Amino acid sequence: MNEQATKRMTEDELNDDALRAGVWRLLGSLLADVPADDVLTMLRGLQPDDGQEGDPEASDMTRAWSVLHRSADEADHAALRREYQDVFIGVGGGEITPYASYYGSGQLMDKALVDLRNDLIMLGVERQQGVCEPEDHVAAVCEAMALAIEDEAVDVNWQSEFFRRHIDSWMGECLHDLKTAASARFYRGVAEFGLAFIALERRYLGGAA
Repeated sequence: MNEQATKRMTEDELNDDALRAGVWRLLGSLLADVPADDVLTMLRGLQPDDGQEGDPEASDMTRAWSVLHRSADEADHAALRREYQDVFIGVGGGEITPYASYYGSGQLMDKALVDLRNDLIMLGVERQQGVCEPEDHVAAVCEAMALAIEDEAVDVNWQSEFFRRHIDSWMGECLHDLKTAASARFYRGVAEFGLAFIALERRYLGGAA
């Protein structure tokens, strides 16, 4: 992951597309599976600064980095694997169902997935053979947003529309459910980090639209 993604996010820093994409990719990787040891080591090495005085959203993001750092510092890999299993997978289903279709209609493989697939085709992203996970899993959507930011042919208005349709319409609710899930410990910090970052992206992309 780009080292810049370990910096505090402020409104000015959001103009750095590599930084924005790096944070989206970090969030996606944390939601996709139990973080690898090198990711935990990186998170434990975070040194968030004090944020911008008078900018509450920047301060929220700074606090979110601090929470993520503390969550990683306290994490045990075996406990993390049990936590991920309970929260996201479970027996017959985890404590949350992290798919856009589910948050849109209460059903999996529904309209939100179809709409997302159409936009992914426009982005040039094809479904890989052997991948069973639907593209509207929260982690996959974060990765798609990172790809959109990195694509030089995709302007900020398209990014804004993608964010509005496929992220802001449901991901905040999903992360709130993750933050309050009974088995969540480390993932409470991930959820708080994601919520703060989405709020900052909403501010940036809303101004760009």
